[in-house]
Amino acid sequence: MKRVVVSIFIFSLLFINAIWALNFRDPHLLFIRDFEILFFLLSSVFLVVSAMLQEKKWIRVFCLVFTAILLVIVSKNESYFYKYKNEILLNESNQFSLINKRFIVGFNDKNQIKRLAVNGIAGIFLTKRNIQGETHNSLKSFIEELQEIRKENDLPPLIITTDQEGGAVSRLSPLVRQQESLAIASSKGESSYEYGKMQGKWLNELGITVNFSPVIDLKPKLPPSKFDFHSLIATRAISSNPIEVVAVALPYVKGLEASGVKATLKHFPGLSRVQSDTHHFSARLNVDIPTLLETDLVPFTDILKSTSSWLMLSHVILESVDPKNPITTSNLVVEGIIRSKLGIDNVLITDDLTMGAIYNRGFCKSVVQSYSTTIDYLLIAYDDEKYFTAIKCISSHNE
Repeated sequence: MKRVVVSIFIFSLLFINAIWALNFRDPHLLFIRDFEILFFLLSSVFLVVSAMLQEKKWIRVFCLVFTAILLVIVSKNESYFYKYKNEILLNESNQFSLINKRFIVGFNDKNQIKRLAVNGIAGIFLTKRNIQGETHNSLKSFIEELQEIRKENDLPPLIITTDQEGGAVSRLSPLVRQQESLAIASSKGESSYEYGKMQGKWLNELGITVNFSPVIDLKPKLPPSKFDFHSLIATRAISSNPIEVVAVALPYVKGLEASGVKATLKHFPGLSRVQSDTHHFSARLNVDIPTLLETDLVPFTDILKSTSSWLMLSHVILESVDPKNPITTSNLVVEGIIRSKLGIDNVLITDDLTMGAIYNRGFCKSVVQSYSTTIDYLLIAYDDEKYFTAIKCISSHNE
């Protein structure tokens, strides 16, 4: 019995290692990224040692050969990744500059993002991970340095973005003063215009040019799924009444704009009817356009008419228009609905392309599809190393 249990354990570990090797550098494993190779090697060594203690020769041989194959796969893929990463950073003959113009990326390495600023990326995304240890003045100085780099290289100013909604999603706090969520503040009688104007002033002082706020999804009527770990729209939404959402969000947007910061309406076409968390899972919205025009889309269309807000597209599949592709990869939605039917000519940006709803369906395929639409900017925020993979995917496709 003991031998059977040990054999099951060995083959289970072998299976895990195989999945791991084929999904190396997966965004879901970002928390171990700095030590991922070491952990994989230790797991492989443990597997080999365990197999060598087995009496059956075929188990020992099989595990050794299979582990060797997995190590070769990981080594080859890692070598390939660093090769094209270096090519993209060098950007000889500016071969990646045209593609770069449509990317807004997060970062963890200041020198690397300076290099990408020279290479012509559209913008950067600031969040808690890449402002650790910064003071207000040091972050402001770094942003000014990036803008000076752009000027020296005859490039347009870098778009500096963040996610400062207020409440739980306040990526720059405490460098930017923490505010209650817009929904809570407005319910207490605070002017949403003054709220936005003050928030915009603080962001503008740092050099932020675009804020990924406000959330204008309607408040869901159904309780959240137990697998909703990050969307949590119910806690971020203003109201279930689209007229009330406009009444709060429109002055907020105008307040931001008055302070020199662009707002970003999210997450088109609204996630109130979606229970899947697109950070991890695919999601479908089975509602026709006429119904959406009377409900979820009202805040988007009303606010976009009178502001220069950006529009962030979710990774939801809008089944009545394109049952195969998420909105962020669908020309049927982008051109057929957003641009043509709704007449929206505001700047469009994808939600983070390293989210599970996109990544799990094939990252290369999804990035190329998204790039092939008329969406203005593609966002890679959480797992910034996927920017290099995205550029390589698009470059290879173009070739």
